Amino acid sequence: MPYAILEVSKLTSLAGATAATEHNYRTQDTPNANPDLADANVEYINHDRRNYWQLATERIQELGLPRLRTDAVRAVELVLTASPEAFPRAADHRAKDMRDSSWRRDNLAFVLDRFGAKNVLGFTLHQDEITPHIHCVVVPITADGRLSCRDVFSPASLRQLQTDYAQAMAPHGLKRGIRYSTACHEDVRRYYGAQQMSKEALAELAQPLASPTHRLAAKHEKMTDEQYRQQAQSGFTYVLTVLQGKANKKIEGLATVATANALAHEQAKVLQRQLANCQELLVGTRAELSATKTQLQQQQELTIKTRLHHRQAVTRHLQNDPLPEALATLARNQRAKQLREVNQVLAKHLCPPLRELADLAAPLLAKGYDLKVTGPEEVIVTHQREKTRFSTTDLQPNGRPLLEQFQQVVAQANRQIPPHERDNGIEM
Repeated sequence: MPYAILEVSKLTSLAGATAATEHNYRTQDTPNANPDLADANVEYINHDRRNYWQLATERIQELGLPRLRTDAVRAVELVLTASPEAFPRAADHRAKDMRDSSWRRDNLAFVLDRFGAKNVLGFTLHQDEITPHIHCVVVPITADGRLSCRDVFSPASLRQLQTDYAQAMAPHGLKRGIRYSTACHEDVRRYYGAQQMSKEALAELAQPLASPTHRLAAKHEKMTDEQYRQQAQSGFTYVLTVLQGKANKKIEGLATVATANALAHEQAKVLQRQLANCQELLVGTRAELSATKTQLQQQQELTIKTRLHHRQAVTRHLQNDPLPEALATLARNQRAKQLREVNQVLAKHLCPPLRELADLAAPLLAKGYDLKVTGPEEVIVTHQREKTRFSTTDLQPNGRPLLEQFQQVVAQANRQIPPHERDNGIEM
């Protein structure tokens, strides 16, 4: 019975997450993948194929988590697959297309339910390699809303994860691996020729073949020359067969070494290109951080300068000194802008069934202003943050006094109400 396979690896840095992103979306060379089958790969969540590190950072910010440790694991990658024999194959040994399979759907349902839909950053089906498999990237968020890879993927949690995953895959004829097994997944390592051969083994393969000895029997008196010749030929055939078998074994061993070396060389070139890409990304990131730092410094300097101007203005006011014309002009313009905004809100809401001035408080509050009725014909509107105040005489919605328009609206509302339902007076 084939096994359900689930592997876990941490993405501990921007470089590691970038390498995983590039590998999963085939933006880097992948020697063990067939480029002709790239169209069979599908992404089901991260449709824009964004960098996993950026997605994880945005998810953490969305949760409003406190400052993270520098070594905090922001994302974890899962590889979900099964033993090669679990996948039906065609005559060309290519596995069946799993895009619309129940196996793929059950895998997606499992990770969404296990880790939470908002914590799953990517879910990529790969079918351009020998065995179909899924790369899933998640943010390790605990049930109480903490970022903790140590808790979400503790040894006990990992064992339970393997058990639960095998149970989810049981309908597909898959079973769990042996508990506490020290076996390692070696398919990829074997493909890349990672098996190491000692110098002694290689030297043994390079040794000349030892010729096997074959002694011909003496010719009997009753044996004809033809019979003796056939016996000798049979002996030579035996010797050649033995030599051929030994030669084939040596050739097979040498071919294994040559293939391993060729693949290792190709992998080294891929790693060199990945390193170059990471170095370029690092340089770009440092430049962005430097620019951001400069902007923050400029913003900080501007904030300090603005606060100084404010303190100076307060001091001048207390000393009855005139304010600088530039600052006074700025204040007048800001006040005029806020007054226009207040008048626009009032003009929009001065209509039936308005009955009281206090009814205008809600729309003003939505714009950041407080309205206070201080008397029958007096209101004060105050900007919540800057404390700019406007009295009844300042308020001229539609270019006309507020109270005049308010009284007209109330009178209009009273005309629309039957006499027996009208109030005896107008409340302001």
